[in-house]
Amino acid sequence: MSAQSNAKMCRELYELFNKKDLDATVAMASEDVEVDLIPFGQTFRGPAGLREFEQGFATAFPDLTITVTNQVATEDQVVNECTWTGTHTGPLQTPTGTIPPTGKKVEGGRFCEVYAFKNNKIVSLRNYQDPAGWLRQLGLVP
Repeated sequence: MSAQSNAKMCRELYELFNKKDLDATVAMASEDVEVDLIPFGQTFRGPAGLREFEQGFATAFPDLTITVTNQVATEDQVVNECTWTGTHTGPLQTPTGTIPPTGKKVEGGRFCEVYAFKNNKIVSLRNYQDPAGWLRQLGLVP
C-alpha cells in the first residue's frame, strides 16, 4: 500500500472508533494482529485481542473521541500522534484490577500509536501514552 493509503486507513480507523463501530475497526486487522499497550505492559493478540483493547477504553469512556494531531506514513507503517477527550463513566480494566467510574472528564489526553501494515491489513499496533496525565485528571494519582 502507498503511504497515503496507510495514512487514510488510520484516519478511517479513528473515525470508526469515535463512532464505536468496533466491528469495522477489527475488520481492518489481520488474523495475527498484535497490539502492545506499552505503558501497561499488555499484549493483545488476534482480532479478539484488538477488540478487547479497544473495548476496554470504549467501556470506560463511552464518549471518548480521538483527534489526530500529527501523522507520518510510509509504505508499511504509520505513526499517529493523537489527543483524546472522554468522561470516565464506565469501569476501566487495568492489569492490576478494575478502576470504578469517577465521573470525571479527561481533556487533551496524549498518545502515540505506531501501526504496521501488510496486504492492506493492520499487523501490529504499538500504543504509547501518558497514563499519569489522564489518571491525574481523574483524581487517581497526585
